[in-house]
Amino acid sequence: MDRVILLGLLLSGLGAFAFWNMTNPVLGLQPTTIGTILFVLGGVSVIIGVVRIARGRLGPIARLRALPRMVRAIRAGTYPAPPWSKRLFWIFGVLYILSPIDLIPELLPVIGLTDDIGLGAFLLSQLGAEAARFSERERRTGTAAGPEPR
Repeated sequence: MDRVILLGLLLSGLGAFAFWNMTNPVLGLQPTTIGTILFVLGGVSVIIGVVRIARGRLGPIARLRALPRMVRAIRAGTYPAPPWSKRLFWIFGVLYILSPIDLIPELLPVIGLTDDIGLGAFLLSQLGAEAARFSERERRTGTAAGPEPR
């Protein structure tokens, strides 16, 4: 999924949470104002992301379909694996999301989940970008994989 769309969904979710669940003002702003601002920014981000995809960028379904082919190509040695530094970052990112230890605890309303959600969105965008690079290379070299083995 496009990073801008993920950001938009995150902002819209935070806006909905602030609008309906928060009761105390934050930095002098009422929760309804915060929620409305976040929700509108999220909607604008989603629209921008959809327009970017409509202009010819590889869509999320195509990226998802490319992942198994990419893994097979990496195992077969026909596509270079991402560098170890990137793979370790992905592994530690997933472990951080699953871990009960956080930099920002979930006890803090709204902000407590943002580190997990943000890191998850970043990891998904990185995986999607890698799948897009693989698909672009497939298109350029004409080495698209055949039908899925059964």
